[in-house]
Amino acid sequence: MRKGRGLRLAPLVALGVATILSAGTAFSAAALTATTLPGDIGSSGGHLVLDGQTYRFVGVNAYELVTDWGTNAGCGAMVSNAELNAFFASLRPNSLVRIWAFQGSMGIDVKTHQLDWGPLDRVFSAAAAHGQRLIVSLADQGGTCDNGHWQDPAWYDGGFMDVFNSPSSTDGRGLTPLSYWGYLQAIVTQFRSSPALGMWEPISEPEASTCPSQYQPLDCAGHQTCPNQALAGRALRHFFDVVGAEIHALDPNHLVEDGTLGGGQCGTAGGEYEFVSGSPGIDVLSYHDYYPGSVLIGGDQWNGLGVRFRQAAALNKPIMAGEIGMEAGPGPGCTSLSTRTNEVTARVTAQVSAGSSGVLVWDWVPELTSPCAFDIAPGDPVLSALASYPLGP
Repeated sequence: MRKGRGLRLAPLVALGVATILSAGTAFSAAALTATTLPGDIGSSGGHLVLDGQTYRFVGVNAYELVTDWGTNAGCGAMVSNAELNAFFASLRPNSLVRIWAFQGSMGIDVKTHQLDWGPLDRVFSAAAAHGQRLIVSLADQGGTCDNGHWQDPAWYDGGFMDVFNSPSSTDGRGLTPLSYWGYLQAIVTQFRSSPALGMWEPISEPEASTCPSQYQPLDCAGHQTCPNQALAGRALRHFFDVVGAEIHALDPNHLVEDGTLGGGQCGTAGGEYEFVSGSPGIDVLSYHDYYPGSVLIGGDQWNGLGVRFRQAAALNKPIMAGEIGMEAGPGPGCTSLSTRTNEVTARVTAQVSAGSSGVLVWDWVPELTSPCAFDIAPGDPVLSALASYPLGP
């Protein structure tokens, strides 16, 4: 989520989400990821697989699901038990939902200042009860709804093992008594056996850029600089080498998806994207797509999606859209919901044909609060269009 896509704090009401999953060409058991267990998403030959079949999807981001006012600081709307179950029941079997599980908003009890897994347990349990899977994001580049710390090259080069506790951070959050490293070990150990776990995402939208001092700690987004692209790439590669190896050691049965934007950010521009993505700690590559609605495969010859698909193929790793978003709504001059529906459908077709394993639409909300937004609320025609989309092998 980049600056400009706001967080919602309103109570949740009626739900509606559409996701698609399909199985296609069979793979032999020997071709599957060595440690993949039945029911776990694995990787083979540059594709995602599930129980020996190719796995493709159209899913949804719902970052706020772990918000539990009175227990954690929360981020976005709070969902009642009934609403949570209705949400997961509305999905096709074996869907993917990307959530935020950041320490500062989702993992720490605001009263005891200790880890409290209750809110996350609730979401995992509801997902498992309905046969759904989660992509679990553990941190954010700008510390949004976490500790408010911009992750610079020094952080990626080892600072992730230090504690950054900033109670005065954005949204009144920032209670992070554990280092990123300590929190990672705790949460992976806690949820590695859950049947609802789909993939781990170590961090959302990583870039090893530098934040000028006058903008620290809370106003770095949009002001970051990249004084040394190669150095930034090495810092990101170090992070994924170390963190990915630790996740794999603690949980050898689930994939690690890198959460990158893929648009030429600091440390992942041009060939650096392939260098970082080549880390053995990364199993699945990511891109976030906010190109204009009529652009099916956006970007230029250096950092466009076509380049990313080729780099993923060269690495023999799956690639997916962690976020795909278009503004729409009834507001003056805004793209209509029906037009967005047609453009999303065309984009899914083009990107899956080009090599993407699937897309997660940004962002499901219970109700719209803006006449022109990236949000997708119940009743939006894009949801029913995706629900009937013929996503083949």
